[in-house]
Amino acid sequence: MSVPSEVSLQAIKAELLLTLAYANSACLVVDVSGLTQDSLCFYIRFANANGEYFYVEFDCRDYPLHPPTVEFVNEDRSERGLKRLYAQGFHGMPCVCMRYNRKAYVERGGPHNDWRLLDWRLPTGNGIAIDTLALMVSDLDSKIRDSSGRME
Repeated sequence: MSVPSEVSLQAIKAELLLTLAYANSACLVVDVSGLTQDSLCFYIRFANANGEYFYVEFDCRDYPLHPPTVEFVNEDRSERGLKRLYAQGFHGMPCVCMRYNRKAYVERGGPHNDWRLLDWRLPTGNGIAIDTLALMVSDLDSKIRDSSGRME
């Protein structure tokens, strides 16, 4: 099952208002310049405790039915998914191992065969559900700010 790209784009744009408000308050740099019906991706620059920058792509195809694919990329977006692009503290595959990341699911090569994509909005363990783009960005920001280096 897939979501028409125009529906995904409308959902993303509706959630971007809160996402951008959070990003501005946290001094994150957001690039939505390429966000179109044909390219449902946007990018955010985060910084860790040492001031190192990390760039994250949110590929929102089939959103909101399925979570985005959240992937660390290099600054010019020519490389993705390499350990050296990740902040410390993430799953060693490497992967943002959270329900809100489509890459974490076994059908996308991730470690979780105990999760179903359709259940991505459920809380993990004793946590809360991270079920909006603003909450995803806030969660990643918190994890990256707490890190002091890169994954090796």
